[in-house]
Amino acid sequence: MSIEHMLQSFEHGWPVRDADLDGANFSGLRLYRGMVIGSSFRNCTFAGTDLSRTMFHDCDFSGASFAEASLTKCTFSRAKAADTNWQAASFKQCTLMASTLSRGDFTQTEMMQATFMKCDLDDAVFRGAALTKSIIMVCELAGIALDDAKLNNVAIIKADLRSAGLARMQCDTIMFAECDLSERDLTGLTLLHANLSGAKLERANLSGVDLSGSMMMGTSLLGANLARAVVANTVFLKADLRAAKLRDANLAQCVFQDARLDGCDFSGAKLPCGVFTGASAKSASFRGAELPYALMHHAVVDGSDFTGAHFLRTDFHCASTEGTLFVGHRGNMLQTVPDRAIAELYDPARIMSRDEEC
Repeated sequence: MSIEHMLQSFEHGWPVRDADLDGANFSGLRLYRGMVIGSSFRNCTFAGTDLSRTMFHDCDFSGASFAEASLTKCTFSRAKAADTNWQAASFKQCTLMASTLSRGDFTQTEMMQATFMKCDLDDAVFRGAALTKSIIMVCELAGIALDDAKLNNVAIIKADLRSAGLARMQCDTIMFAECDLSERDLTGLTLLHANLSGAKLERANLSGVDLSGSMMMGTSLLGANLARAVVANTVFLKADLRAAKLRDANLAQCVFQDARLDGCDFSGAKLPCGVFTGASAKSASFRGAELPYALMHHAVVDGSDFTGAHFLRTDFHCASTEGTLFVGHRGNMLQTVPDRAIAELYDPARIMSRDEEC
């Protein structure tokens, strides 16, 4: 099949099947509203090509160049596109599914509402790329380079990012749900309003990082370093922060409800209005911490150290404080209120009716 025959098929709305156009030059052409199935475009040039509303299924683009191409509402499914060049291309509302894009060069690309699903992006390069309102879901990302990239309202879901290049990456409202970032040095990144729910950040270095307004529900931060981090208004519901370092961190109005905080170092941390309801914080250090109006009720702080801590109506109602140190603390703390404790035992929400029991 020739390029002219392919263009005629597009013009008449006919699908292109089993075409062999290896090495063809499509530079500057307009391939609009086409459907291409089982065809080969190895080492082709699509530089500056308009591929709007075109669907490619089970096609081979190995070694092809899409530099500065315009891709609007395009679909690539089961594409073979290893070692392809996408530099400075524009993606708008595109979908790439179950495709091989390893070692692809996406430098300086602009992606708006792009979706990558179950793709192989190992060693792909996104340096300086701008991704907005886009999703990378269940993809292979070993060695991916996101250095200097700008991610705005982007979701990366169920990915292993332990070997990803993230230097100077700029994020705003990023989601790393169920991603593995264990042992990564993430200092220097801005992760404002990040959603890291279910992610693994074990022994990661987040010292000094701005995580304000983030979601850490069920996140594993075992042994992580968040010293001097700005983490105000962040939710750590049921997160695992055992042995984490949060010394001198700004944790104002953070929620640690039902979290695992055993062995945590909160020394000198700012924790005003912090919520520790039901948390386990055994042998944790709160030396010199600021805890005005914090809620520690029903928390387990056995063996913890509150030496020199600042309290102001800090609520320890029904907290377990066996072996806890309160030497030299300042301010006042609220102890267990018997009537309140009895009322909680008979909370109607905890008692089944006879009909429910039957």
